[in-house]
Amino acid sequence: MPTSSSRPRLASPIKIGLVVYPGCMPAGLFAASDLFRAINRRMGRQVFEPVWIGPGDESIKMIGGPALHVQHALHEPCDAYVLPGFWAESAADLDRMLDQQAHLLDWLRQLPKRTALWTYCMGVALVAAAGRIDRCEATATWWLEKPLRERFAAVRWDFRQPVIEERSIITAAGANGYWALLNTLLTRRIPVHVMRDVEQAMLLPRSQSGHPAFRPVELMAQAEPQLQQLIAYAQKTPATELSLSAAADRVALSTRTLSRRIEQHTQISAGKWLRLIKLRQVADALTSSTASIKTICADTGFPDEASLMRSFKRTTGMTTSEYRQMYGRPAGSSFVAEK
Repeated sequence: MPTSSSRPRLASPIKIGLVVYPGCMPAGLFAASDLFRAINRRMGRQVFEPVWIGPGDESIKMIGGPALHVQHALHEPCDAYVLPGFWAESAADLDRMLDQQAHLLDWLRQLPKRTALWTYCMGVALVAAAGRIDRCEATATWWLEKPLRERFAAVRWDFRQPVIEERSIITAAGANGYWALLNTLLTRRIPVHVMRDVEQAMLLPRSQSGHPAFRPVELMAQAEPQLQQLIAYAQKTPATELSLSAAADRVALSTRTLSRRIEQHTQISAGKWLRLIKLRQVADALTSSTASIKTICADTGFPDEASLMRSFKRTTGMTTSEYRQMYGRPAGSSFVAEK
C-alpha cells in the first residue's frame, strides 16, 4: 500500500492578479475569472487562483459607472498579472489616461523583470509607459498606432499581429484581445480535451482576427462622423452604384473635399476606401455564413463573380475560399486548435 510520501504531488495553483484601476474596461477580467473557475472545476482541482487587486483598498470606479471593491492592494504577490485596457479614441485620450495612472505605473516599474504580465487593448500602453516592453516586440489596438509609435519608440511594434509573446510578457490587440491572450496562455497549460469541454460549456467565441487590409474601414476606428455615415451608406449601396460623386452628395461635400478628408483620416485614396467597404462586406459574409460566392456577389452588388474574386484576391492576397478557411469558424470548431 503506498505511503503518503509516495503519492504524486500536485502542482501549486498559479496565482493570477486581475488588475483593476480607475477608468479601466474590466470585461476581460470577468471573462478570465469565469474561465479559470471553469477550468478548475473541470480539472477537479485548483489550477488557477485568480485574485482581484488594485491601487488601494477602496472601491474603484470602472468605465461606464460601476465600482468594484478589490480584494488586495497592488503589492499582493502573484505569479502573473492580467492588465486590462481603457477606452481611447485619440492621442489626447491616451495621454489623459496615462497622466491619471501614476500609482499604477510606479507599481509596474517596480515589479521584478521576470514578472509575467499579460495585457491587451490600451493596457499595453500602460506597460509601455512603465518601460516594461522596451526593445520587445508588442502589439496593441491598431487605430492608435501612430501615437503609440511616437510615444514609445523603444518598443518594436507589430500591429499586424493579434497577440505577441516575448519573454514573460504577452500583449494582445483590441478591446476583446483577452480571448486571443487567454488562448495563447491556455494552449500550453491545459489539455486540449479539457479546453474542448470548457468551450462547449461556456460557448467561447472565436479569437481569430480579421484581415488587416480592412482596418481602414473599421467603423469603430472612424472618429470622423461623416466617415461613419459613409460606411453605413456604402454598405447599403450596391457596388456597381457606389461612386465618389454619389458619396459626396450623400454628405453634402464636393468630391475634392471628400477625397481630401478620406485620405487625411485613412491614409488611402477615397476610391480605394469605398471599394474596401464593399470587400469588407464580402469578407464578413465569407466568415459568418456558408453562402456561395454567387449569393454574396448578388447581395453586395458586384457586377459578376469573376470581378469580385479578382478584386478580393488583389486586396487580401487570398482567394475567397482561402479567406473563409482561415478566418471563418466552421460548425463545431474548437477554441483551442488541434496539435
